[in-house]
Amino acid sequence: QSIQLLQKLTYNVPVFCAGANIDELISFLMHHVQSTEDELTIPCLGLLANLCRHNLSIQTQIKSLNSVKSFYRTLISFLAHSSLTMVVFALSVLSSLTLNEEVGEKLFHARNIHQTFQLIFNIVVNGDGTLTRKYSVDLLMDLLKNPKVADYLTRYEHFTSCLGQVLDLLHGRNPDSSSKILELLLAFCSVIELRHTLRQAILEPSGLPVSGNTRFVTRSKTFEPSVALVHLSNQPLEGSEDCSILALQLFKEIFEDVINTGNSASAEHFVDLLLPVLLDHLRMPEQIMDELLVKKKHERMVKAINVLTNILLYDILKMHASKVLTASQCISLIEHQFTYSGIDTGYGTKAVDSKMCKLAADIILKTLDLMSRLKQDVPGMEVSFYKILQDQRLIMPLTFALTSDHREQVKVGLGILFEAAPLPDFP
Repeated sequence: QSIQLLQKLTYNVPVFCAGANIDELISFLMHHVQSTEDELTIPCLGLLANLCRHNLSIQTQIKSLNSVKSFYRTLISFLAHSSLTMVVFALSVLSSLTLNEEVGEKLFHARNIHQTFQLIFNIVVNGDGTLTRKYSVDLLMDLLKNPKVADYLTRYEHFTSCLGQVLDLLHGRNPDSSSKILELLLAFCSVIELRHTLRQAILEPSGLPVSGNTRFVTRSKTFEPSVALVHLSNQPLEGSEDCSILALQLFKEIFEDVINTGNSASAEHFVDLLLPVLLDHLRMPEQIMDELLVKKKHERMVKAINVLTNILLYDILKMHASKVLTASQCISLIEHQFTYSGIDTGYGTKAVDSKMCKLAADIILKTLDLMSRLKQDVPGMEVSFYKILQDQRLIMPLTFALTSDHREQVKVGLGILFEAAPLPDFP
C-alpha cells in the first residue's frame, strides 16, 4: 500500500531527487522489479516509471549502475507479459532511460517500431482501466517528442484505424479517461501530418473504420467524433477534469489545419454545430459563483475566443460566425470584465496584480480583436469597437498585453494599439 500511495503521489509530479532516501528507494525498486514476481512488482515498476519520467538526475543515476544492463534485460522481458499494465510500465521506463541511446535505437528502431505502436495503441484502447490508459498515453506523447519516432508514426500504416478507435473512447462517461485521450489528440497535433489525419477523422469521419473493424462503414451521427468533442467542450464547470479546456484547444488546432490546407467545405457543418457552444462559453452565468469556478469560466472564455478567432480567418467560416455573434454580446463581455476584474478601479488596487485581472485583460483584448475582424460584417460592430478603443479603462489591459511574456498576447496588444492610436480620444 505504501508503494501504491507513492505511485499515486508521484504521478506527473517533479520529484526532488537529492538525498539518501531517494537512493535507497531506487535500489529497493530495482531490486524488487528484478526479483521473483509478486504483488509488489507492478506498483514498484509504476513508481519507477514516475521517478524516471522527465527526471534527468534519476535517469543518470540508474544508468551509472553496474547492474543496468541486467535491469534492461528484465524490462525487455516484461514486454511479453500477459498484463498490459506491466508492459506499459516497462516500456515507459525503457523510453525514459534508453530512447536516445544505443539500446533505445534498437528497441525503437524502424524495423520493430510499428509493433511498438500497435502494442501501445492496443493498451490505450483495451488497457486494464484508467491508470493503464494514462501511462500508455504519456508514453506515446513522450515518444512523439523524438523527431525520428514521430516520423515513423506518420508512416505507420494502421494509424488511421488506431485513431478511429482512440476517438471512439471519447464517447465513454469517464471524464478522467476522456481528458487523457484529449491530451493525446493534442500531442498528435504537434506533428503536421498527424494533425491533417486527425482533422479529417473529426470533420470527415464517414471513412473511419468503426471499433477497429478494417471494413469501412458509415457512422451514425451520434457517434461522430465531432459530436463527442462538442459535448466534452461543454462540460459543467464543477467537473474535476477540465475536458472543456482541452477540447477547445483541440478545436483551435483543427481550424488552424483547415486554414493551412484550404479545406473549409468539411468544416462548415462543424462550425454550425460548434458556434452555439462557443457563444455559451462567452456568457457569464447569472448566479454567483465561487472564485475557483469564476477562474475556470474565464479560462474557458479565453480558449473559446481563440477558436472563434481561427474561424474568422477563413471567409466562408467567417460568414457563419457573423450571423450569430452580435455587437451587444461583445460589449457585454468586455463590460463584465472591466467591472468584475477590478480593471476599472485603476492602479494601486490589489486586483490589478491578480491572475483574474490578467485573464480579464486577455479576454478584453481578444474580444476587441474579434470585433476588429467583424466590424464590416456585423451591424453596430464598428461603432461599438471604436467606442471601446477610446475608453480610459483600456489602458490596463493594453499594459498587461504589451508587457506579457507570451508572444501571442503582445501581438494582439500591438494590433489593438495600432487601431486605437490614431483616434482623437484614445487614452
